[in-house]
Amino acid sequence: MKKTTIGAMAFMISAMGAQAQTAVNMIGFGGGTNLPVWSAIDRGFFEKEGLKVSLDRTPGSFEQIRDLMEGKYQFATTAFDNIVAHTEGQGSAKYDNFDLVAIGGVHSGLNSVVSSKDVKTFADIKGKAVAVDSPTSGYATVLYQILQNKGIMKERDYKIISVGGTGARVKALKDGTAGMAIISSPEDMELKKEGFNLLADAAVEIGAYQGSVYAVRRSYAKTNDKEVQAFMRAMVRAHDFVFNDKAGAIGVLKARIKGISDEAAEDMWTRLTGPGGLNPKAAVNEKGVVMVLQLRSVYGDSKVPQAQGSKYMELGWQKAAAK
Repeated sequence: MKKTTIGAMAFMISAMGAQAQTAVNMIGFGGGTNLPVWSAIDRGFFEKEGLKVSLDRTPGSFEQIRDLMEGKYQFATTAFDNIVAHTEGQGSAKYDNFDLVAIGGVHSGLNSVVSSKDVKTFADIKGKAVAVDSPTSGYATVLYQILQNKGIMKERDYKIISVGGTGARVKALKDGTAGMAIISSPEDMELKKEGFNLLADAAVEIGAYQGSVYAVRRSYAKTNDKEVQAFMRAMVRAHDFVFNDKAGAIGVLKARIKGISDEAAEDMWTRLTGPGGLNPKAAVNEKGVVMVLQLRSVYGDSKVPQAQGSKYMELGWQKAAAK
C-alpha cells in the first residue's frame, strides 16, 4: 500500500509538472544562429522556466511578420531592422496595429556576402543581380551599404531581386538568378565548399550592427508578462551556456544540423562566439542599433528622422534576467 501511495503521488507530481508547462510558439529563420534557442529547448532551459517552446522556420520576413500579427506565434527571432521598418510603415506589408518590439539580442550581424562562382570580386557584380529577402529588409540594406563602400551603387550598377529567406537566396545563387547575396551560417560555409565565393564577413565590413533580436508583440506581453519573463530568463541562460560550455554547445549543433562534421561544428561555434557573433547574455548591441537606424534612414522607402532605439525595444525583461 505504501509503495502504491508513493507511486501515485509521484505520478500526480509528474502530471502537475506537465500541466504547469505553458505552450508557446516561436518562429525564426534557419541557420546556426538558432543555437541558443536549440540549446534552450534541448537542454531544458525553457522547461525549467515553465515553458514548452516550439520553433518553426519561416520562408521569409513577409510571412514571418504576417504570422506574428495573425497571432500564430508569440515569440520570434527576426532582424531588428524588420521591427524598425514595420514600425515606420516601411515594411513588406502595412499593419495599423503593428506592435512588435525587440526584447533581447540574438547576434550582431553574423552573415557573409556570398557570390556566384563567376563573381570573384565585388566589382564583378556590376550588371548582374543581387538576391535579397525583400528590397528594404535589414540585411538587404547591409548589402547595399557594403557595395556602396566598394564604390558600387544601388540602382545604378546592379539589379535587386526579392526572393525570400536564406534558402531562397541560396537557390538564387545556385541557379544563376543572382550573382550575390547575404547568407547566414552554415549555408555560407556549405556554399564555399561548393566553389562559391565568400567575399566578406558582413559584421566586419559594416561595423557595429544589431542583427537578429528576440521579439514579442506588446499586446501579448501586456497580458502575458510571466511568460515573457520566463522566456528571457531561459534565453539569457542559453546564451551563457553557448559561450561557457563549448563541448555542450557543439553537441547541440551536431544534433540539430544534419551531417555537420566535428571540424565544421567547431568552426561554427568559434564564429558564433567571436566578433559580430551571438550577443552575450542576449543583450542588445546598442551601438549596432544606431547603425541599423542610420541604414534605415538612407535606404528606407521614405526618409524618416532617426528615432531613439528605445522606440523599438522593451529591454526590462532581459536586464532583469541578466542579473
